[in-house]
Amino acid sequence: MKNAILGVNHQFLFPRAIEDAPTHTKTLCEAAAYDNIQALDCWLWRGQRAEEEKRILLDSGKVINYNIGDRFGETPLFPVSPDAAEQTRAYDTLMREIEYALAVNSKKIVFASGPDYPQDRSGAFQRLGELVLKISKQLPSDVMLALEPTDRDIDKYFLLGPLSETVSFVETLKEQGVNIGILLDMCHIPIVHETLDSALEKAKEQLVHIHLGNCLISNPNSPFYGDKHIPWDYPEGEYSSEHGTYFLKQLEKIGYFKPGATVSFEMRPIEGLTAKESLDRFVEVFQKASI
Repeated sequence: MKNAILGVNHQFLFPRAIEDAPTHTKTLCEAAAYDNIQALDCWLWRGQRAEEEKRILLDSGKVINYNIGDRFGETPLFPVSPDAAEQTRAYDTLMREIEYALAVNSKKIVFASGPDYPQDRSGAFQRLGELVLKISKQLPSDVMLALEPTDRDIDKYFLLGPLSETVSFVETLKEQGVNIGILLDMCHIPIVHETLDSALEKAKEQLVHIHLGNCLISNPNSPFYGDKHIPWDYPEGEYSSEHGTYFLKQLEKIGYFKPGATVSFEMRPIEGLTAKESLDRFVEVFQKASI
């Protein structure tokens, strides 16, 4: 794993940052200073605050994996809606975020499909494909889109979704010249009804980014049920830190860790520990897997 560019997702290491602008900026600055990671998975708070956050990220020297999508305080996007006005709103918002991504020199831009449209999934796939193709034409040739599948029937209720369908969708777009691959999130693997091994087997040829994490699906009454990015070893959670070690070793086994490979922790802090103390624990698991 010597080639890995190791990162952390800012918004889950500091959950309050999702909803509070000053906290977002303050903690982004804190994460940018961590010396045991080389990358940040993050986004900029919109408006004037974005300028300060751009400087933080550019001065950090970190590799930026930029996340585009819904933002706190804004109406959630519905990219596959058959309504033309809704499609335009989704495109305009995503392009605003694309501009932010390019401003911080991000080379991997992460996105999801948005909500499912079960009334007409074939039409929804067509609309999503057209949107991605339109966006990709605005990108430099060295910038890659990373599609992150999540669940269709447990928590997010997104179009993508099932890994086999995600792989097929990405392959079709690549045939049309789109620079795209799959972000495989360990947290999402159980909620898309896969195992660690089956997920890697299905997605291995299209992997461009990895999230390391955990989820809880055994107790629907838990506030952390579904896609909430709990840490490894959380009570009732699906994965221990030993599962993290196993997953990393399997990634190495399939040849994922080529030069430039990115892998980021996407978990909330461990109860009783600070964000930095939690990150240090996560990094220890990565180092153990690298031995």
